[in-house]
Amino acid sequence: MAEPLIALDELPETRVIIAGWRRQWSDGGNISSGMPRWLIDKLSARRIGQMTDEISRMCFPFQVAGTHDLYRPRAAFNEGLPSRPMQWDNGFWDAGDGLVIFLGIEPWYRIDLYGQAFFEAVSALGNPKIAAVEGYNGPAPPEQERRISCVYSKAAMADELRQHGMLFSSYGSQQRQGPTIGMAMVSLAHYQHPDVEMVRVGAMAPMFPFSGGSGGQLGITTDHRAFYDIMRRLRALYSLDIDLSDLRPRYEEEAERLQESLDRVAQRNDEARRYIERVRGEHNFMPFEEPVELPPGIEGTLADILGQFDLPGEDDDGLAGAR
Repeated sequence: MAEPLIALDELPETRVIIAGWRRQWSDGGNISSGMPRWLIDKLSARRIGQMTDEISRMCFPFQVAGTHDLYRPRAAFNEGLPSRPMQWDNGFWDAGDGLVIFLGIEPWYRIDLYGQAFFEAVSALGNPKIAAVEGYNGPAPPEQERRISCVYSKAAMADELRQHGMLFSSYGSQQRQGPTIGMAMVSLAHYQHPDVEMVRVGAMAPMFPFSGGSGGQLGITTDHRAFYDIMRRLRALYSLDIDLSDLRPRYEEEAERLQESLDRVAQRNDEARRYIERVRGEHNFMPFEEPVELPPGIEGTLADILGQFDLPGEDDDGLAGAR
């Protein structure tokens, strides 16, 4: 008898899953690991299950030589006694309003088995729509809207995604490139689970090739502007009632701090100044404004008000009010 791959204690009515992964390659700006955790904390989401120990045994190593603690499973002790079993945590949280959040760890082996577990959970939850969130680093103006790109599992999704300010990635079409975990899951959905709608949403978190005070590159470690720009799109796409106002002061402070550092570099180095100016001039993104929902009945009221004015008809030159 095959070992179970998932253990869900509850099966809430689910419209949407937002998924992210810790300890993974495409986690620029802590978007993939940090944004789901931010949602879990903000929405007081309840844990409803996880992938089982079979996934831990088959998909993860105990350690990788030279990395010390980085790849080992979690363990905990209380006064010398183990307080919980070792685990690789791939969990599901119910955030209410039809939203479930998945926060896992990128598998090292058997993406087929890991994907099987993930999509078994999706099926058990009623095949909701899925958005995987990831990030990558690159030079971008700190205060400007982030570049948001995507890959998706069903051709019919394209128009709606474009309307929500997402650019389409052609990653891997010109040369061999390995997929991120989010891209891999979209590929599995496309070829093996054609009934599933899944999109991988990626944002570029600002990072510049200049050394910072700590020795690393100048950038934004946890990019709350990317959280904001991704969530504005997902909120509109899936009709989610989530207040994002607490992100604004965070990302404004982050942008100001990075810009001050870039200004200092530019003052000392003309080549760096030209590079920063070129990045600003070439920054490319698709702007997005969330549609405003009018209260019930307001359309009729606006029509009545506008009907009181003498507007140009089809035969007018449209310049009547400009004389």
